Amino acid sequence: MSGKPNLGSYLKPGRVADVLTLIQVLAYGPSSRRTDDGLQKELRSGPPTAESWTALGAQHPEFFRVRSDIEKPMVSLVARFVQKPETTPEGEEKHPPLNSDITNTLMNLAVELHDREVRRSQAWHVYVPIIVAVTAGVFTLFGVLLRGWIGGAP
Repeated sequence: MSGKPNLGSYLKPGRVADVLTLIQVLAYGPSSRRTDDGLQKELRSGPPTAESWTALGAQHPEFFRVRSDIEKPMVSLVARFVQKPETTPEGEEKHPPLNSDITNTLMNLAVELHDREVRRSQAWHVYVPIIVAVTAGVFTLFGVLLRGWIGGAP
């Protein structure tokens, strides 16, 4: 599981929905870290766009961090982990769930990143008419020059 963003990963059909699902579960759930088994059990399936929830998290380090150096890899939400931990009555430090404003901001950011990748993937469409026009102009000019050479100039 790589920590590098997967360029174009938001372009996979259904990917943004999977990212939004993982954001919500990790933002609002009682535990700040989740194993793939725990996520699959709670969500009743794996993500349709990745081999596992931890793999999905690893492909989106802009939101998630994956701890893969342990027996069962765990995924967590970066925004939740940077919050100041609270101390439970038992003396344990826990990262509290995110409030709805922060979670909505993260979800809007995921949608915006998806929209940007879609726009970027369609940017080359602008160049097609320009390339066609330039190619036609070059062939026209070549035709005129060839006619002059073959026909001979008086």
